[in-house]
Amino acid sequence: MDREGGGKIYVIFILSIAIVLCVVGCDQLPLPLGKKGKEQKATAKPPPQPAPQQTTTLSPSTAPTQEVEGDYVYDPTGKRDPFQPFIAAQTPVKPVGEEIPITPLQKYDLSQLKLVAIIVGTGEGSAMVEDSEGKGYIIKKGVYIGTNFGKVKTVLKDRVIIEERYKDYMGQVKEKEIVLRLHPPGEEKGR
Repeated sequence: MDREGGGKIYVIFILSIAIVLCVVGCDQLPLPLGKKGKEQKATAKPPPQPAPQQTTTLSPSTAPTQEVEGDYVYDPTGKRDPFQPFIAAQTPVKPVGEEIPITPLQKYDLSQLKLVAIIVGTGEGSAMVEDSEGKGYIIKKGVYIGTNFGKVKTVLKDRVIIEERYKDYMGQVKEKEIVLRLHPPGEEKGR
C-alpha cells in the first residue's frame, strides 16, 4: 500500500512542477500570448508619425535600390520536379546504330539468370548461365543479356561483369556494372 501511495504522490509532484513551469514560461512567450503583451497594450503609445519626405530627383546611378515586394513566382529552371519520386525507375538505353535482334537471354532479367560454369583459357573466356527453367545459354564478351540491354564486358575465372547503360531521373546516361558470381556469397561451394 505504501508503494502505491508514494507513487501517486510522486506523479502528482511531477505534474505540479510541470504546470508551474508552464505558467511561468508563459511570461516569456511572444506578445500575443504572454502576460507582458496585455500590460503593454494598456500602456502602448501610438507609433510616431514619419517625417515628411522631400521629393528630389536622383539620377538612376545614385538612386537607392529597393526590392519591390510582390507575388513570388517559382522558377523551375535547373530543378527537379518536386512531384517525382526520389528513387525513379531507371530507363534502359538501347545502343544506337546497332541492330540488335532480341535473343532469349534478353527476355530474362539478370536476377533470373544464374552463372553455372566458366571456361577460361585460350583467347576470350566464355561462360554458361542458366535461366529459371534450367535451360543453359553460352555467353562471351560482347553478348547482350538481360532486359535492360546489358552487355557482357568481361569473363573472369570466378565471375562475369555485365555493363548496363540507363538514364537517371535527370536524363543523363549513366553506366553500371553488374557482377554475376560463379559461387555467390552464402551459397555452398561443395554439392
